[in-house]
This record gives sequence, C-alpha cells and structure tokens, in this order.
Amino acid sequence: MASDQSVRSIIVDRPYYYATGMERTVYAYTQDEWGIGGSQPSGNYSVHTTTGLYIVTILMTIPAIVAPLIVIIGVVGLNILLGLFGLVFTVLFTGGWLLAIRSLRREWNASKLRRLKGLPKPRFALNDDKARSWFEANPSGIAITRENFPDSTRPFPGEPN
Repeated sequence: MASDQSVRSIIVDRPYYYATGMERTVYAYTQDEWGIGGSQPSGNYSVHTTTGLYIVTILMTIPAIVAPLIVIIGVVGLNILLGLFGLVFTVLFTGGWLLAIRSLRREWNASKLRRLKGLPKPRFALNDDKARSWFEANPSGIAITRENFPDSTRPFPGEPN
C-alpha cells in the first residue's frame, strides 16, 4: 500500500508536465491542462487526438448497446455460453465506452483551460532534464527547483553532487 501511494504521488502530485506544441517552444502544463496530449504523463491511452477518440467512442457505442442484448437473449434462451459471452463483452465494451466518454470530457475541460492561458495542445512530451535545460536558457515564471522538475538527474543548487 505504501509503495502504491508513493508511485501515485509521483505521477499525480507533479506541479507541471512539459511538452512542446508543433514548434520548439516548451510549455508547462498542469495535469488538468494536459488532457489527451501527445504522450501521456499518466495512463496508457493509445489515442492521441480528439478526432481519434471520437471515432473510437462511436465505434464502441454499437457493441456497448448490442452486448447487453446478447446477455438477454442468452438468458431467455437458456444458453449459458451465449449469456457469458454477452456478459464479458458487456463489461469490456461498456467499460471502454465509459472510459472514452470520460477522456473526451477531460480533453474538453483541458482545452478550455489551455485556451484561457493561450497554451497550444501538448504534442511531444519532454523529460524533466530537457525541459529544465530549456527553462534555464529561456527564463519564465517556472522556478528551477526540485519540486517543479522532480525527475531531473542533474543536481540543483544546494544539493550534493
């Protein structure tokens, strides 16, 4: 349990995730602003565009509706195998559909937050060392501290070498 909490705090409690848009400028995004960016800071989604996620959601809608009907047909016809088949696919497709809807809502909210700050959609995620180098060369409002760049391999001022 303790290790799960420490892993979760590393992933979720970061103040910023760093990425570039289509140009070379590095931007700092909060987790709420990230949405379904180019490379996920957390999660394992394989869809990186809103259009792709809409297509996946639409394609999963039909099986998510049909699978419960297969369960009903299996139960009414006393066909246990068909009922179990329908039950498994109901769980898979309905769960995937709900996850896709949640991701679309998250991206919708993230795009509104990015628009308010004038941030582009994150396309290419950067590790902390690359982002730190960019922010050191191009000073901005991001403080160069261990809290803002927790995975940086280079020591910060005041840290032992």
